[in-house]
Amino acid sequence: MKGLIFDLDGVLVDSMTTHYKAWKTAFEEITSLQVDERSIYLLEGMRGIDLVEEIFKKYNYTDLSKTQVVIQRKDEVFRSVMNIRPYDKVNDILQQLRCVKAIVSGSATQDVVSIMNQCFQKNIFEIVLTGDDIVHGKPDPEGFKLFLHRANLNPSDVLVVENSPLGVEASNNAGIKPIVVLNNSPLTAKDFVHLIARDNIYPETKNIEDKLVIWCDDDR
Repeated sequence: MKGLIFDLDGVLVDSMTTHYKAWKTAFEEITSLQVDERSIYLLEGMRGIDLVEEIFKKYNYTDLSKTQVVIQRKDEVFRSVMNIRPYDKVNDILQQLRCVKAIVSGSATQDVVSIMNQCFQKNIFEIVLTGDDIVHGKPDPEGFKLFLHRANLNPSDVLVVENSPLGVEASNNAGIKPIVVLNNSPLTAKDFVHLIARDNIYPETKNIEDKLVIWCDDDR
């Protein structure tokens, strides 16, 4: 049996713009920091607490007591405007895949479940892991290793679909081959230098349909 791990935000659903706007609002309101879009996309895949701490370091912000306040405000903003849609052809692709399908996301369980209920057929994924299921977010491989354990699969039998450098790094650290889809990200292939071969980076999720179907069918 083969396995496929998908990141959720920016890979299957068009949600990263909403995440960024929510982070931007939270940082501005709570700390007066002006956080740029690339900074958030480069940290995508981290748990919220780790992302906030990294932003604080980058901007030399020292009031760590505001960490949870920023996270709470971000969650409030995100959930108040959340109207997420899957990328083009994603549901068609998922329904074709005859292998163990999983989501491994750094987002909170509440947000992952809400998005899944909006966007996907019930039980289309056999395994769903969120930032609440792990201690260490990406680039730590903990989430991917937990999938391997639950699915009882070897790394060589699994493929990861990611959209962030930290996600690719986590996949590499778990010994699992990654591929990247950029979709509407501000990141480019240059942001993945030394992490993944350029020919494994694709413009959109719909461009990897054949690759995923062949991967799942090639169960030798």
